[in-house]
Amino acid sequence: MNLLKPRNYHWTCMLLVLGLFSGCFGNTGDRPDTGTVTGVVTLDGSPVEGATVTFQPNDGRPSAGETDASGKYVLMYSVDVEGAKVGQHTVTISKEDQKFDADGELTSSKETLPKEYNYESELTEEVKAGENTIDFKLTS
Repeated sequence: MNLLKPRNYHWTCMLLVLGLFSGCFGNTGDRPDTGTVTGVVTLDGSPVEGATVTFQPNDGRPSAGETDASGKYVLMYSVDVEGAKVGQHTVTISKEDQKFDADGELTSSKETLPKEYNYESELTEEVKAGENTIDFKLTS
């Protein structure tokens, strides 16, 4: 994945934020119990590529991942740690259609998924210790 491509702007920013958090919480003694989280995101039965899946626990920092061409995502707690904090999470799934000018500057951004999956999300999931497979079958 080339993180410098304009279409990966949102994902690059998310990795930067996770990297900053990992610097603050780099000591594994400070890290809460986590579980690995993977899954597939579909919209009306078709895989969603390039969506950002974010799990926000009731307390603590979020985990995020980006879907690939088959809709598969893997959550990252930090740049080098897969997973999410064990417990209840609010989930958002966002995919933006971004436009850039000739200089690579972002000129517009529009959410392409229905609002009930992102800024008005009421999706919740529980992450358990160990492996978690959580698929999202979204509808228009």
